[in-house]
Amino acid sequence: MKSLVISTSIAATVVILIMLKILDFFHFIKWDPVGFADNFQSLKDSNVFIKWGILFIIVWAASIVLYYISLLFMKIPVAITSLAIGLLIAFALEWIILDASSIEKTIKKMSIPFICIIILATRFLMESAIFQAQDKPLSK
Repeated sequence: MKSLVISTSIAATVVILIMLKILDFFHFIKWDPVGFADNFQSLKDSNVFIKWGILFIIVWAASIVLYYISLLFMKIPVAITSLAIGLLIAFALEWIILDASSIEKTIKKMSIPFICIIILATRFLMESAIFQAQDKPLSK
């Protein structure tokens, strides 16, 4: 079961990071995905691959946590819980990243493609976790 958690979370993390780079390239988001590194003195002048590697580890850890949290919601339909949790995660991330002082400013500056990517990744992780936990015949 642990190898399934690791491989599923790695797949979700790779897709999220690729999509973040695409969103950044086409200016769908107004912030830099690796802009967090500018807040740390030791990472400010480091290579961009190191910054993406640290972001990979952070997103991977969050994916593993979300994988195990989703097992708590096995009785509720995944479409509902993944939409709700994905919206909460996307809204919280945008609020923290944009450093908006109010909810209205955050809502006005939110990126719809970013929200969709977070919701899809949440759905993938939750659906995979519940499917693998139910011990379907495909795993035998």
